[in-house]
Amino acid sequence: MTLATRRSALHRARKARPVAVLTSRIAALSLLGSASLLALGATASAQVANEFIPAPPKQQNAKSRGLPNALGGGAVVDGGSLQRRDPNARMLMEAKELVYDYNTEVVTAVGPVDIYYDGRALQAERVIYDQKKNRVRAAGNVKLTERDGTIVYADSLDLTDDFRDGFVDSLRVQTTDRTRFAAARGRREEGKLSVFDRGVYTACEPCRENPEKPPLWQIKAKRIIFREDEKMVYYEDATFELWGHPIAWLPFFSHPDPSVKRKSGFLAPSVGHASDIGYTIETPYFWAIAPNMDATLSPMFTSKQGVMMKGEFRHRLIDGAYSIRAAGIHQLDADEFNDKLDSSDPNSLTVGPGDKKNRWAFSTEGRFDINDKWAFGWDVNLYSDKWVRGDYSLWGSSRTAVSTLYLQGQGDRSWFDLRGYHFYGMTRFDRQDRLPNVAPVLDYNYVFEDPVQGGELAFNLNATSLYREESEYRRGRLGVGPRNDVAVIGAAGTYSRLSADAQWRRRFIDPIGQVWTPFAFVRGDLIYTNPDDDARLGPFLDNGQDALLRGMAGVGLEYRYPFVAQSSYGTHQIEPIAQILLRPNETNIGDLPNEDAQSLTFDDTTLFAWDKFSGYDRVEGGSRANVGLQYTLTTNSGAMFNVMFGQSYHLFGRNSFEKGGLDATRTGLDSGLETTRSDYVAGFTIVPTTNFAIGTHFRLDEDSFAVRSAEIEGRATLDRFQANVAYGRYDRQAKLGYDDIREGVLAGARVFVTKDLYVGGGARYNFDRNEFDRTQVGFGVNNIQDCISLAFDYIREYDVDTSASRLDSIDHRFLLRVDLRTLGSVSASTSSSSDVFDSESSRANTLQ
Repeated sequence: MTLATRRSALHRARKARPVAVLTSRIAALSLLGSASLLALGATASAQVANEFIPAPPKQQNAKSRGLPNALGGGAVVDGGSLQRRDPNARMLMEAKELVYDYNTEVVTAVGPVDIYYDGRALQAERVIYDQKKNRVRAAGNVKLTERDGTIVYADSLDLTDDFRDGFVDSLRVQTTDRTRFAAARGRREEGKLSVFDRGVYTACEPCRENPEKPPLWQIKAKRIIFREDEKMVYYEDATFELWGHPIAWLPFFSHPDPSVKRKSGFLAPSVGHASDIGYTIETPYFWAIAPNMDATLSPMFTSKQGVMMKGEFRHRLIDGAYSIRAAGIHQLDADEFNDKLDSSDPNSLTVGPGDKKNRWAFSTEGRFDINDKWAFGWDVNLYSDKWVRGDYSLWGSSRTAVSTLYLQGQGDRSWFDLRGYHFYGMTRFDRQDRLPNVAPVLDYNYVFEDPVQGGELAFNLNATSLYREESEYRRGRLGVGPRNDVAVIGAAGTYSRLSADAQWRRRFIDPIGQVWTPFAFVRGDLIYTNPDDDARLGPFLDNGQDALLRGMAGVGLEYRYPFVAQSSYGTHQIEPIAQILLRPNETNIGDLPNEDAQSLTFDDTTLFAWDKFSGYDRVEGGSRANVGLQYTLTTNSGAMFNVMFGQSYHLFGRNSFEKGGLDATRTGLDSGLETTRSDYVAGFTIVPTTNFAIGTHFRLDEDSFAVRSAEIEGRATLDRFQANVAYGRYDRQAKLGYDDIREGVLAGARVFVTKDLYVGGGARYNFDRNEFDRTQVGFGVNNIQDCISLAFDYIREYDVDTSASRLDSIDHRFLLRVDLRTLGSVSASTSSSSDVFDSESSRANTLQ
């Protein structure tokens, strides 16, 4: 090297010599361009400012090159929301070394380097700021934290001085929603657009043992574009991978930013198959009309019947919300549903919609608060036919559809409910003209705050009015009379009733611990009936149009004497209970319809009820005594065992349950209460731990102790095992139309093979048919790493009620559902039926 060359190199080295080398860590360094390119903030000492930071050259344009001034005070887009930058924001830097080159106007910070500016943070091994180009270059373990908590990891990063725009190599982005982007190279433009070349997106956590292992699912794309202003992520030439294996390819794909809760766009499709409508695909479109309003349009394309248009509209207001759902189709092949009970019998009952071309369904519900005590609402369902909902799997399968309008009010000691009902039968046994329209139904309850004669006084009011066109019957054998084998469970015509009752009770505890509870009640009913001619059958409902008053009053006393004993393992309580009720006979049995008091169940839960009928249309009369014995054990560990055993005795007067044959519905017969000494009732509950419980109810014959009814329910959770079971057995009740014993068991269980993988199933065994009439097996992957859930179910069900395609059939359904966090769910289903048609047995069970 020549001397001239050495001198030139030395000259250049001297000019490039850093003006300051801070060998100790610099803290609280602020870059304030409005005053100078580099000037220390208020937290820096004056000595450091004077010694190490000379003034920049006069030609320096601080307004254009100083970091804060380059930002100005304008608005920028960050995370999709418009925010104002702080015009007084300072940049705080911490670094091991800081070097400034006057000639190139480049500031170099050597790490580790931490820069904090306007809510953002940048960390790297080395940061270079080029004032001429307004660029910040970071290298080595780069980590950029945005205002919203999003974190960007990279090997190197090239940004504008306000951190808004730039290029990134070996990019990894972790959002606050625990989603992740990765790319070989990325760039950011205008602070609102991020482009990832050869990018990957996933919402799954990386494997802790092997971070290089592919996530459970991911989307790889040639290019991923994240538009923060639109809150949308777009993919070009995308491949979806599951467990590292590609399973789907899409040339173009998009979804909302994971932080978005509601965004207009297409939802995940669902596919299916059914024998009557063929293959189906449904691709919903969600429209976020406003923050409190949205709509979903879900056309379902079928291979056999054409297109069914479905939609839902939801609107939330300050005082409530409502929704509207509708569906309709013009069928291409209506004959697929045109099946009959017996094609050789022209008078047979048609099952299915027949040859209907146009079929539809409509549903709306809503609730609004008038104030803190009053609210009104509705739930309305309308259908072109009873089969449309099941044929097209609309809004889940259902065997009932009830429409109601209501007004409700609740006070500190009162309750008010006023509503009307319209019932729509959804099974093939339902006849619409036999179902009532009920309006109004009024229920009011008030409990007086101040004691009356030292006891509690409560008042109840009920008003009901209904009308049906045709009577509904049920077979039942009494053995006498020309038509005594038929019960009228719903009388045609008009029936209205207004009922009011008052109840009083007071409790006394004597010095030896006996509990005495005297009580009294009084009730009155104003009733109007106008039955149609076909409802006047046999000995009941023969009066025609009529208005009458009915009353009932009674007094009683309940006695309890709890004996409590302590032992080394718990507390024992033995409690004999006796109750006596004195009241007159029930009147007008058989003269009035019985609409709401047909479900009479006598067991240990109703043993001490003042009126054992379930509704207002019947009122129990005659004097009665009820006795029972209750034992309760509570262990020191918190386990509990309770058992109750008792019996009821008719003392004098008319036994309302013995005279059930006079009731149009036969309520009371074969109930266990129709004799002077009732059947025995018993029940016990076992709760050894919070994870295990068993409850039972029994009714035993008064003479032979034969089981007349039994109900057993249990649940258990043991480590990874969950199970529940329900068993029921009900004896013959020929007078009510049940000639055979009804017995069945329903059980289900789920086992978690691993923390996330479970296998489950359930079955219902019908002892009358001697077969499983419903079975369900399946398995699922329950939210692995909080990013994916899988569920598969197979359901086999013996359908004698709702099948429109066959009278008695076995339905087979396969259901598959995949839930991907941030992307939504995809489902597929298929169903088929195998015919087990038996016209004679079906017709025998159907009364026209």
